[in-house]
Order: sequence, then C-alpha cells, then structure tokens
Amino acid sequence: MRFKNVVWDWNGTLLDDMGYCLALTNRLLAERGLTPLKGLEEYRERFFFPVKKYYASLGIGPGEFTEAANLWMDAYMADETVCPLQPGAEEITSRLRDLKIRQVIISASKLEHLVRQLDSRPGIRDCCPCYGIGDIFAKEKQTLALQVLEHLGWSRSDTVFIGDTLHDAEVASAAGCACILVSNGHQSRERLERAGVPVCDDLEKAWELLLG
Repeated sequence: MRFKNVVWDWNGTLLDDMGYCLALTNRLLAERGLTPLKGLEEYRERFFFPVKKYYASLGIGPGEFTEAANLWMDAYMADETVCPLQPGAEEITSRLRDLKIRQVIISASKLEHLVRQLDSRPGIRDCCPCYGIGDIFAKEKQTLALQVLEHLGWSRSDTVFIGDTLHDAEVASAAGCACILVSNGHQSRERLERAGVPVCDDLEKAWELLLG
C-alpha cells in the first residue's frame, strides 16, 4: 500500500448521518418560517463549511447563529445513535489496522461529542483514535489537522486524508497530503470533483484506490 497513515473524516465519511442532518435542519428552518430543503440532493448541493456561512445561506443570520447552532446540536446528540456507519466503514478500518496502517479521525465536531459517538461504535473506536475541535461551531479543522500531524510526527508524503467535503480536500492540501473524497456523504460528486483529487462513489471504491 502506498500510504502508511490514513486521516479519516467522521460525519458523512465513516458515519452515514446525512438524512438525519437534513431532517434536523428542516425542522430548524420550519421553526423560523424559512424554506426547507427539498431533499438530500438539494442538501448535498448547498451544505458547506464554515457552518455559520452555510446557515446564513439558508436564511439564519449571524445574530441567530449561536442559538440556532446550539438547538441543532442538542437535537443531533439527543438521538444520534440512529445513524448507521457507512457501508464498509468497520471492515475497512479493521483491514487497515491489520495491515499496520496508522489511522486517526480528525473532525470539525466538538471533541466530547465525537468521543461519545465513537464510544457507541466500538468497531471504529478501537481502530482510530480521534481528534475534534473545542466548540460546536465547526469553523474549520485545518489548524487542528496541522497540529495533530505535527504531534504524531507523520510524514506528509505517507499520509492520505479521506473525506466527503471540499473542506476535507482543502485541509489535506494545506497539510501537504494526498486526499481521496467519497461522494455518498454531505456534498455531491459534481461539487467534489472541483477539488481536483480522486472522488470515489463509496468507501469500498476508496479501499480499491488505496490498494493502488
């Protein structure tokens, strides 16, 4: 295998939570008299980081952001165990562990939320230590990723990021690492292809690409 280290994104990449996020977002919009998203296709076309600007694009202005984000996250964490892992997530992380490939999860999620989610999914937790940010507002994870790679002492040329958004590609580029994107997460294939990195339909296709 070309790479010795894999940096995973969590939401949308290893965890299938898009439908859950769409339902919570539409509830938030309905409570404010705003137009709901029509379905997953529109959600994948409109979602982006930073979340504050994404909310603004939906009609939730800066003055409402903190309250709205807290309400959304409280609702998300109240029942997030309904979200399944992406097909192949446990199997692929286990295969990589058996091959002695080092893995971590770096997420824009608040760390305590990420740890709680992984504790209920031990198959992933046992393969991948995790790193998250200090609040729920998901501004960006570029700084976090650079700090983690520095701490771990991983060679950039031996490391690949696997994610489901353009932000994951941006973080990988800033870190000087390769990137693979999967298009069954939070952003559409058409959008992901603008990043100029390999885009796979799902994790099994990403696995095939890792094998080279």
